[in-house]
Amino acid sequence: MKTICELNDQIILDQPGRSEKRPRVTARAIVKNQHGQYAVMYAEKYNIYTLPGGGVEDGEELLSALRREILEETGCTCDEVQELGTICENRASLDYTQVNHYFIVTTHEVGQSRLTEAELANNTVVQWHSFEEVQRLISEPTFDRVQGKYLQARDVAALNE
Repeated sequence: MKTICELNDQIILDQPGRSEKRPRVTARAIVKNQHGQYAVMYAEKYNIYTLPGGGVEDGEELLSALRREILEETGCTCDEVQELGTICENRASLDYTQVNHYFIVTTHEVGQSRLTEAELANNTVVQWHSFEEVQRLISEPTFDRVQGKYLQARDVAALNE
């Protein structure tokens, strides 16, 4: 899978540093449903919009993780899957690294989302919008928290790709 970009504290926070932590691996997607709308996850607690996806569990294959995460977060199955690229994060300020594998997915709704306890605690919901609206919702806010800055930067990079 091609590299879309690499994000680090120099780019995000304008400060040097490097984490040596073993990376968390994720599978994320730009998801389009049968009505031509795109999925976005909204976490009310942090007032942030992100693309759906999440962590790959130990021993889990990347595409299996993608299908599981999309079903859990959106209630949809993955009909068609295309590779988009990888975005690597090195968050020295948080001593954290992550490798995000992004895909483009077409889907159809099959049921309700099954969010994790943490997602429910953050009042997270899936919303469906036009591609332009998803771009706006993700790219417009300004965040004070480092976490928000990284989530926004990686999803903006994926959407721009």
